[in-house]
Amino acid sequence: MFGYPPIFFAGMLLSGCMAVGGDYERQPPPAAQTNWIDRANVAVAEEEFVAWWREIGDPELARLIEAALQDNLTIRQGLSRIEEANARRLRARAARYPSVSAESSTTVLQQSLNTQLGQAQFPGFERQYEQYALGAAFNWQVDLWGQTRRRIDAADARVEALIAAANGARLAIASETAATYFTMAGFQQEKRALLLGIEAQRTQLDLAETRLEAGAISRAQLVLVEAELARLVEQLPGVEAEIQANALALGVLTGRLPETEIALADRVPPLLELPDIPVGTRADLLRRRPDVARLERELAAETFGIGVARGELFPQLGLDASGGFTSIDPGTILSGDSTRFTIVPFLSWRVFDGGRARADIRLAQAEARTAALAYVEGTITAIEEAEIAIAQYDLAREGRPLALRTIELAQENLRLARIRFEVGDIDRFELQDAERTYSDALRNGAISYRNSTLALAQLYAALGGGWQAVPPYVAIPVPAPAPPSAAALPSTILPISD
Repeated sequence: MFGYPPIFFAGMLLSGCMAVGGDYERQPPPAAQTNWIDRANVAVAEEEFVAWWREIGDPELARLIEAALQDNLTIRQGLSRIEEANARRLRARAARYPSVSAESSTTVLQQSLNTQLGQAQFPGFERQYEQYALGAAFNWQVDLWGQTRRRIDAADARVEALIAAANGARLAIASETAATYFTMAGFQQEKRALLLGIEAQRTQLDLAETRLEAGAISRAQLVLVEAELARLVEQLPGVEAEIQANALALGVLTGRLPETEIALADRVPPLLELPDIPVGTRADLLRRRPDVARLERELAAETFGIGVARGELFPQLGLDASGGFTSIDPGTILSGDSTRFTIVPFLSWRVFDGGRARADIRLAQAEARTAALAYVEGTITAIEEAEIAIAQYDLAREGRPLALRTIELAQENLRLARIRFEVGDIDRFELQDAERTYSDALRNGAISYRNSTLALAQLYAALGGGWQAVPPYVAIPVPAPAPPSAAALPSTILPISD
């Protein structure tokens, strides 16, 4: 009954099997298969990194980190951004399908008397009448070159990039919560060391005052004791301020008011043992790190964008159709004589645009190249951060026993100095030195503990562990591979060609 150009049917068939732009392929980098500098490249179970804080013996730390993963506002913003991107992805997918709209209208018309249809030409012409219409419209643009498919691919990749970014925020918040808690705990240990030193110094001051009254020491020796006590007391407010600041920060990290966790300022956490952490392989690291996954997905999105830009070079094929019923009498609106329809296959081609389409292709290629280089750089940076964190943690573990041994020796030296002072073998100055040495050893031990536990948190963050522990989190549908090296980027994004 109707004839349509053969190209229209050919276009509909080809639309399912063509896509402009090269397909995106993941390529593992050489760096993923190399070994750590100082450790064996041995695979480990992923479970060892999922909730590492549950394994180190501090329930309060576990509670805080899991509360932060559940309620932190930065994490919740990331989940909202995923919802936004999902909506954009659905909108991109909708472009693959026809759009159909329905309408119903009643129109009151008044014709001019001064036209060919006017009363002068047609006596008895009814100038004013009503017209009724029911109908539907259909529009479909055939994805002949796969341009819409590439838009969908890019939208999918951007959703997955935002998922990885949200998981990266979870990793950062878990690490920051642990670091804040460990910092607070370290200052609490330092405060305890200060209080012990202050208490011991006050005892020495009482003894010195008694001896001064007895004429056993001079006023100058008493002033030395008072000066040492004042030195210790003067340091206490700064340490207490640090404890309170970190307790307030923990409240914010858990998504609540700052004062929510202020009671932690008065609690001295237990001393933790520093475990031996199996770091796994570099390939394990790259799979775990959400920032590496995000960069890879951004590269995929930019690569698909080349196909979207290339699609503008080719003709666009589509179909517009409309039909329905129109009548001036509502009683005959559904009769056969009231039917109407229009079918319009169309082919459009941007023949000349001053080079804009080719410029868009070059822009998309440059953006993809930038994303590829960022991906390679991100991989190298992830390995660098892990190597640094491993080295710092190993040094912290080695230094911790030395700090404890220093405290033991300083304590023994002070005990012996007091005995010698009592029998008159040494003077007040030498005893003062022993007391100061012990006080400094206690504080240095607290600082060593703080640095050691911070190194622990930083190591787990560098290894990509912790974001998987507590819902809500979203797993990336496709495991993030290791990136290509700079010399082996996908061929679809390296050359800039027309």
